Amino acid sequence: MFDIAVSFIAIVIALTLRAEPLRRLRSLTLPLIVTGLAALAHLIAQTLAVDDEITRWTFVALVLAIAFLVARGALLVIFDWVLVHRMGVSPPRLMREVVALLVYLALAALILRSMNVEVTGLVATSAVVTVVVGLALQQTLGNLLAGLALIWEQHLKIGTWVEMDGTVGVIEQTGWRSLMLRTRLRERLLVPNSDVAAARITILGSGERPVAVPVRLGVAYGVPPDAAKEVFRQVAADIPGVLSEPAPRILTVEFADSAVIYECRLWTLTPWRRDALKDLFLTRAHAALARAGMEIPFPQRTLHRATRPQPRDTAQSRRRALAGSELFRGLPEAALDGLADGTRMRRFAPGESAVRTGETSTALYLMASGTAVVEQRGREIGTLGAGDFFGETAFLSGAPRVATVRAAGGPIEVVEIDQSCLRPLLEDHEELAGHLAERMAARRLEAEELRDETGALISPAGLVSQFRKHLLRIIGR
Repeated sequence: MFDIAVSFIAIVIALTLRAEPLRRLRSLTLPLIVTGLAALAHLIAQTLAVDDEITRWTFVALVLAIAFLVARGALLVIFDWVLVHRMGVSPPRLMREVVALLVYLALAALILRSMNVEVTGLVATSAVVTVVVGLALQQTLGNLLAGLALIWEQHLKIGTWVEMDGTVGVIEQTGWRSLMLRTRLRERLLVPNSDVAAARITILGSGERPVAVPVRLGVAYGVPPDAAKEVFRQVAADIPGVLSEPAPRILTVEFADSAVIYECRLWTLTPWRRDALKDLFLTRAHAALARAGMEIPFPQRTLHRATRPQPRDTAQSRRRALAGSELFRGLPEAALDGLADGTRMRRFAPGESAVRTGETSTALYLMASGTAVVEQRGREIGTLGAGDFFGETAFLSGAPRVATVRAAGGPIEVVEIDQSCLRPLLEDHEELAGHLAERMAARRLEAEELRDETGALISPAGLVSQFRKHLLRIIGR
């Protein structure tokens, strides 16, 4: 009856553990089934009155199955309840499996010895068989020992990003034979533990510490290093994912054949995105250096006469942009020509800031092409297209910028107008001050309501008068 009860209870419990609420106990399913089958086999041997030796071995199997079940349950309590839930320690899977194997072997040896079962004959083999098995398991044992060494050192944990022989990926799983690595292309690589132990590995971490991503770029010898470094700092400060603390570090590292080489160290918590960070930095640095008139040289090996490309920044293109804007529409032809000669066309890469909050600049900008977004306190408050202008408040008063204007979707081109460009126009046509003030005031009042120092709303007439006064101050009136 005992065998029947054990068999029935074990199989019923094994089937019950398949339910979702008891999924944490599913590792006991196999021991329960083995125990039930062993009890059923011993019952059949007793019922049929088979040979005593067979009955004895079925009883030994039943005891071993019960011991296996008890050991598996004890290990489940120790690892999942005591270590994980109570102590907050999550042992690696390989460590669990090795400890479990040692416990099973030790328990089996003790039980067989206590039941007077001769185990020497079960494990003793000939010298030839030992050599064959040893050679067959050489690679497997090497991977096992290498995996145990990696677990012992605890450098390569699950969730850690690493670079292994040029491949960057995150560790997803560690096992007896191999380590599973998921690359940035979502590929899963199985790397044998022995290869992991022999490889040169760069530990990128899991985002808890900043790591520097170095980017190298060459600039012409005619550019002063301090000027080039300032451009690179401005570019790095505008890249999402690059930390402001530690601040990006720009180093002059080499006087090469064709250029001065700079290394820009961008600190980030996601170093596995370094290719994306390099792409953003180089793309925006190309546009920023072009705006600053700084050349990125390259060596020429073949002498040839290339067709000179048409320049994008011409007086005609700037004049077309000025004439098409609401601010300068209707100005005399000569006035537009003179204004276009003094302005500059600036190009900004996608996502790059044309102006940033807090900057001290007195330039007025006119959108020539593309679309830009206006951001204030991290929130998008408007969009700008061809013909729109921005920066009029800082242009007139010299106050710091109150908003950030960033290229959206694609590159933008803007006409930069400073006070020195507008001074000759106002000196020759002083009546234009009122005309420009009205349009600037209308544009500003469309964006927001303005208040004076007392908190009262500023009327359109008052804002026009204020803007006209600032414009006349440019020419000393």
